[in-house]
Amino acid sequence: MNDYIIGVNLPDSTGLPQLAEVLKRYVTDGFNACEINLSTFPMIIGGEIKPIVVDFVKEILGRYPLRYTAHAGYGLDLRNLEELDMHRAVLFSSIEVCASLGIELMNLHYEVKTQYAAREKAFFDAHREAAEYAMKLGVKLSIENIEVEIAEKTAEFVRAVDHPNLGMTLDLGHLYLSAKHFGYDFLETVKECAPLLSHLHINDNTGDFEMMRLTNFDLYKTMDRNYRFAFGRGDIHVPPFWGKAPLAEALAVIKQTKYSGFWICEYYNQSFVPFNREVQERVRREIENA
Repeated sequence: MNDYIIGVNLPDSTGLPQLAEVLKRYVTDGFNACEINLSTFPMIIGGEIKPIVVDFVKEILGRYPLRYTAHAGYGLDLRNLEELDMHRAVLFSSIEVCASLGIELMNLHYEVKTQYAAREKAFFDAHREAAEYAMKLGVKLSIENIEVEIAEKTAEFVRAVDHPNLGMTLDLGHLYLSAKHFGYDFLETVKECAPLLSHLHINDNTGDFEMMRLTNFDLYKTMDRNYRFAFGRGDIHVPPFWGKAPLAEALAVIKQTKYSGFWICEYYNQSFVPFNREVQERVRREIENA
């Protein structure tokens, strides 16, 4: 049996007092890795690292036989020229936090490509500089496709940056929504992106794109999660194989490329606690049998 690294994301609602309990449960459920959103804990305040918090988290992470990846914190926008110094400070502090915690890879969002050359240049330059800096600290960077943009643009960006320490995160749930909404082929895009992959997010949805994600993102973020589950609205991040995305076919394509990174089950796992072990086993089985 191959040693696939099947991971799961830490819920954003996890408080510092609950961290050990949640990680222990992940080990019991058979996961090998955990992805942590850096916004979950106040490790960076005003762009500056708070060592007391980082040290607290590091001690707890070290108790468990898990490998760790990170997701850059919410709100990071490297196209924001008006507050670029602060966003860059948060970016580079995030890389340093990852290095301190022994986190192997940090994931960043691509979001939507703008029509403004200056914003795109700032975005490009920040990632290229960050990739070089992170490489010196032993942290891999990976940039993720989002459902509001065509996934190929993320791939094009990775090719353009052309740095050995910047790869692509393929989020299969985002890809499914994007392909359905913009009208391109899901599996063909998996094949095109697969050679660039340094990271993988596996989650599911119904393929029903939520237009409010484009027209009013602030209001979209206030939508009740249980309502969105019930009606299948947008990027609902339900467990793999609980929705309609052709995940088995996608995993087979990725496996054929000899992908050796993390297979992160990125879903609202706090809503599915009794089933999380079953989710891990199903994903592992699908990869092994692909």
